[in-house]
Amino acid sequence: MPDWQHSEDSELIRIAQEGESEAFGELYQRYAQIIFRFIYANLNNRLDAEDLTEEVFLRAWRSLSKYRQKGVPFLAYLFKIARNVLIDFYRRAGRSGGHMSIEEKQITDFNPDPGETAILNIEHQEVRQTLTQLREDYRTVLVLRFLSGLSPQETGQVMGRTPGAVRILQHRALSALRSLLEI
Repeated sequence: MPDWQHSEDSELIRIAQEGESEAFGELYQRYAQIIFRFIYANLNNRLDAEDLTEEVFLRAWRSLSKYRQKGVPFLAYLFKIARNVLIDFYRRAGRSGGHMSIEEKQITDFNPDPGETAILNIEHQEVRQTLTQLREDYRTVLVLRFLSGLSPQETGQVMGRTPGAVRILQHRALSALRSLLEI
């Protein structure tokens, strides 16, 4: 069994596209927790988040032959799939008459640097509730940066923005979050 831990994503993708499922397994090991945290932050339901995380990777595996990097990291590709999986989940829940809270209906994104961890601890219920009051793009930038640990460049690739625009959006989102927490 090859040791894939030190391989670049692009190499693992190429090998997985050739049919080597173990290479895709390494990609799963690298990114499953990040995708899970993103989905869980949007659902606040562990079982559904686990199921949807598996769905993201199943879709990624099925469409891997079509994936072409072209400057878009694999993680950004996974986040796009995750957003689509969440949208599908909400559509199904809406059609089935399932009751969803405001928190469940809003797709979020969140992650703090060490200096902001205390104020942005998503495990804290007050902060979770407050996050649901933020605009979607504010929630998204916070989840991607602080919960998922993406860089401004990676966040920009996921959100379709420049790294500078991500930093500005992050600053505004943190200001809005602080304002809501002070009330």
